[in-house]
Amino acid sequence: MVTTRTSGDVPTSTVSPATRRRRLYWTLGNLLLLAGLYLLLYVGGVYAEIEYHRMAARGDSDIAAPRVLMAGVTGQADIATNLPPAPATPPADAPAALPAFQAPVLNRGDARAAPLPAANAERPASVERIVIPSIKVDSKVIEVGWELREQNGRQVAVWQVAEYAVGQHRGSANPGEGGNVVLAGHVGGYGKVFRDLFYVRPGEPVVLYSAGRQFLYTVQDRLVVTEEGASAEQRAANAALIAPTDHEVVTMVTCWPLTGPNKYAQRVIIRAVPFAAAAPPVADVAPQTVR
Repeated sequence: MVTTRTSGDVPTSTVSPATRRRRLYWTLGNLLLLAGLYLLLYVGGVYAEIEYHRMAARGDSDIAAPRVLMAGVTGQADIATNLPPAPATPPADAPAALPAFQAPVLNRGDARAAPLPAANAERPASVERIVIPSIKVDSKVIEVGWELREQNGRQVAVWQVAEYAVGQHRGSANPGEGGNVVLAGHVGGYGKVFRDLFYVRPGEPVVLYSAGRQFLYTVQDRLVVTEEGASAEQRAANAALIAPTDHEVVTMVTCWPLTGPNKYAQRVIIRAVPFAAAAPPVADVAPQTVR
């Protein structure tokens, strides 16, 4: 309520406390409304961006693959494993002379990652798409590298991981070259492209698209192995999983489990060999764990 009083010839106005409170509440209400609208637009924008990247990462999408990378947790590149050796007999259509190949040596106590030979540095990763029908994975593949981090007073190389797509390790083989094709993806986060990799079984198919061709593989090994807290010797031995091979094999990696006190302490490793070289499908193989 506004009252007007006259003091001599000069009128004066007085605003009642109730009116001041109403104006204050009106101002605060509008400020809160604007803040809520801004927050809604921000969250909506973030969600829209995430969904766009997810759509772009789909293998059947015409949108360019999202090049969003994250540094993997230390140890993701040197996975603990007690994998049996892959078949010694290369596929019949393997090239007579394997190309010069050497993967970077990671997390074995070296101060720096070993450089790739010039022949490999000039050869880009060629895998464009991966399809795993049994878990409904159809994703684009992009090349990922590594970065150096300091841990316990020494530098270790940590592989980057594609946030939405699957990442092919730089320096690993391409399909048809007769070597180790190393692919990694997140089990959680925004992309979680390998969320169900744990459920892949031996005998199931995997298809890679590379250089305009399709390459069919059959899953041969399925492992769940402990990685976090492993000894230096075990970690060094585990690094052999992503090392070069003289025969064609696809190595797929993600973290496990998704929840619990040991969240992400293990790794799921799936190895697949060319369809022509695969042994008869195995009904099931219990996961092996290195402790």
